[in-house]
Amino acid sequence: MAELLKGFHMMETFANTFFLVDQRLVLVDTGTPDAPPTILEYLKKLRMNPSDIGTIFITHTHPDHVGGLAALKREAPAAKVAAHRIEADFISKKKTYTGPPGAARQTHPGTPVDILLDDGKTQDGLRVIFTPGHTTGSISLLDPARSLLIAGDAVNNEGPLRSMDDRYNVDPRQHRESIKKLAAFDFENLVMGHGSPILGGASKRVRDLAVTL
Repeated sequence: MAELLKGFHMMETFANTFFLVDQRLVLVDTGTPDAPPTILEYLKKLRMNPSDIGTIFITHTHPDHVGGLAALKREAPAAKVAAHRIEADFISKKKTYTGPPGAARQTHPGTPVDILLDDGKTQDGLRVIFTPGHTTGSISLLDPARSLLIAGDAVNNEGPLRSMDDRYNVDPRQHRESIKKLAAFDFENLVMGHGSPILGGASKRVRDLAVTL
């Protein structure tokens, strides 16, 4: 658990959860089903309350990113849930996501999505970048104010920077095209759902990865 950049915090909840503290508190991803108590405890350390949460972004509907959403929403009923419109029905459980790791793993309670996101839209100061392939509606978020890309599971940094394990990608080819798409953006800093942050020179690292794919 750490403040990586001014007003930007990261904590590991199997997958990483992120907090942006500006005029409002923004959360990105909610970890596994057992993560909310840890997330709420971290908010206390920031001297903030669940009622301070304005928006909860979900990058994609895998259990280690959406699992804690319903519990956090109960603690912060006024918070708006934001996700790509393709992913929204999976988050709400109007549809069951059947891609890897399989429908049986999609045990999260359905939570309605309040804000439907599209590629290029700006929400809470974050630019939405549609990065499908890991799931059908995966997104990354670019924070220009911090020169920061929150990549979700578009890339993995557990060891060398690389693509996600294809066992968990619904479309491996599309997943790699999304990495190439991210390589067209400029950002100094990069965080993702799995692995260590890259602080400084991050977009070059992504470009170097993209040319190998």
